[in-house]
Amino acid sequence: MAKETLGKTVKQLKQERTLAKSAFTKQANYLGKAADGMIKHELQEEFSKLSTLARHVSDANDDYRAGLLAEAGTEEDEEVKLDKHQQAELERTMEECDMRLRDIREAVQSNLWPRYGEEEVDFAIQEAEEACDRAQASPITAINRDGYELQLERARRLIHDTTESLKDWEKWIPHDQIAHLKGRLKDLRTFGSNLEARRADFLTAQKIAEEERRGPEPQPTAVPQPVVRIKPTSLPKFTGFRRNFHRWRRDWESLQKQGEPTGSVEVKKFQLLDSC
Repeated sequence: MAKETLGKTVKQLKQERTLAKSAFTKQANYLGKAADGMIKHELQEEFSKLSTLARHVSDANDDYRAGLLAEAGTEEDEEVKLDKHQQAELERTMEECDMRLRDIREAVQSNLWPRYGEEEVDFAIQEAEEACDRAQASPITAINRDGYELQLERARRLIHDTTESLKDWEKWIPHDQIAHLKGRLKDLRTFGSNLEARRADFLTAQKIAEEERRGPEPQPTAVPQPVVRIKPTSLPKFTGFRRNFHRWRRDWESLQKQGEPTGSVEVKKFQLLDSC
């Protein structure tokens, strides 16, 4: 039974659907009559209410269907079916709701898009296109790099704003215009990508200008090697007088250490040979 399965009787479920249909119809009638005199915010808000009420009708209709099936048996039983009258009545309820919703949507669209959306989207695209044109016209020189970055940043922002504007208005754009507007947005994004790639040319121009300012790289100069001038030193000579032998030996060994601290035998022989 419906009450055991859904917690409500078929009569209660049907009554709830009737209330949902009544609220939907009331809102649709109001919006259909007052749409021409409403402003943007009012049109969007009232149509949002109507869409919510349409969902309530759909939910109530599904609940009523489930109640009818529960009364006849169980939903899982494949043999349980609604009679033709009940099935037709359920389908007619949704067809009437959907048709009424489409009619009101067209009435809202005929006010929203021509009065607000079309101008807003077209202006956003034009403004972004002009910003891209100005950036593209900037000569590629080192001095223009900072100015180009500012123009590019503005073009980026306007392209983003255009994308968001088209997204906001997409559901209200007539089918015969949507493809054209999306095509313009696609061209705009491609234009923006080309402008991004153009930044490399400005960086190259700046680098060339900096190299020209610095001039050629200075050639490394040879570092002069210090000239060591050694004061000539006469070798101590032994005259054969015994008293002078120890002083001569002391002077000789001191001189030998200056020339070769290690005191190698080979150096001693060379010094001895030179002294002779």
